[in-house]
Amino acid sequence: MNTTRKIHDVPGFFSKLFSTKPFSIVFSVMSAILIWFAVSVTAYKTTHVTFYNIPVSYDISGTLAEANGLSAVSCNVEKINVEIEGNRSQIGRLTQEDLTAYLQIGNISTTGEFNFEIAVRSDTNIAFNTNKITPSYATVKLDKIETRTFDVSASFPNIKVTSGHVLNKDDVTCDPPVIEITGPSAQLAEIARVDVFSDKAVEIDSLYSLYTNEVRLYTEEGALMDTDHLEIPSTDFQINIPVLTQKELTLTYDIRNAFNGFDLNWLRERLHLSEESITLASQTNTDFTDWDNYNIGFVTLDAVSLEFSKEFNIDLKEEFINQSGFQQVTLALDSDGLASREVWVTSDNISVINVPKGYDCQLITRKMPINIIGDAEELETLSTQDIMVTVDLMNYNVQQNLTGSPDASISISPKNDDTSDDALVRMWAVGTYRVSVNLTEQAVETVPETDSSIMETE
Repeated sequence: MNTTRKIHDVPGFFSKLFSTKPFSIVFSVMSAILIWFAVSVTAYKTTHVTFYNIPVSYDISGTLAEANGLSAVSCNVEKINVEIEGNRSQIGRLTQEDLTAYLQIGNISTTGEFNFEIAVRSDTNIAFNTNKITPSYATVKLDKIETRTFDVSASFPNIKVTSGHVLNKDDVTCDPPVIEITGPSAQLAEIARVDVFSDKAVEIDSLYSLYTNEVRLYTEEGALMDTDHLEIPSTDFQINIPVLTQKELTLTYDIRNAFNGFDLNWLRERLHLSEESITLASQTNTDFTDWDNYNIGFVTLDAVSLEFSKEFNIDLKEEFINQSGFQQVTLALDSDGLASREVWVTSDNISVINVPKGYDCQLITRKMPINIIGDAEELETLSTQDIMVTVDLMNYNVQQNLTGSPDASISISPKNDDTSDDALVRMWAVGTYRVSVNLTEQAVETVPETDSSIMETE
């Protein structure tokens, strides 16, 4: 009885529910949505969808560019946004992973940079139209990939040497000495230097070896190159660094044929070297570290004219390395305050010494001009009697020429016997002088023989 009554009250329940205002509002909205959806599906079958950050593939497989040995080295667009249009019920099932952005390469067969249009395709069977791609073009660099071999050099900026030593950079070696690098031909052509680099810091005084696998590339202008798009093998290099013993030595020279009483120090103050010192180094010989000077040779006093200048070649032994760089040194006279004067001397001032035994010497030259150079003031007071011409016959070959003309040495006497620096002579004879002499053999006295037959014993 009660159950039947409840069933008969159901229509009344819905009647009361629909008569409430809140329910009527909700029911109306839901009905409108269902009607709009039904109409949209029926009247508007296509729709627009936008996908973001689709990766761009610049694979050129199967193109004319690939057939000509080209590769896509770089692309300035990595991702694009795309707006597509299609059947509402179909493209609604598409996801971002279903789409691929690619380049429309065309018939390109040469190297260079090109602008290619970007297109989008689906990896499914769902059809759609592409309305808009942002960006729509990409700049791609096409080049040939090659492998080239480069010599390597070593760079180790933090390696220092102890005092008295120096790195022998000319003999630094790398093992292996070369490296093969693969990459775009245009980029490989920019490589001017390949450095094997180590930043290890240490102080050394003998041969040292470094180990590293860091490689740096530089252009002709010395700029560090970007190694993107290059394949550089990871190689363990051994850098061998020789160390030299080094010392700076003062350059010296000798002045020969100077007579007693000549002021050599005064002349040295007026003779100037183009280089005052030289730096020598050696990997095998360390004896030179005990030296203070390096002698470049000699000059004879009689060769020093007012315009005197002489070049000396730096001729080192094989175990020494000239680190100063210059190969010649010039010695020149500063003639400021000096003058030249010709003085005639007579036979009274010409003497002959060391006459060969058994010969008499007769002086033929009676008078000769001598060119004297020296301090201008002292030269004015020079007297003929101050000049002595000496002919030394010690090494004269009398058998070759009994009337010879051996070289003569010229000396100038000090004004007094004082041995102080102020009394030293500051003048000298320049040039070569010869004196004629006549050598004659001395007569040999003979003792008469005694006739023994005359002598009789009584």
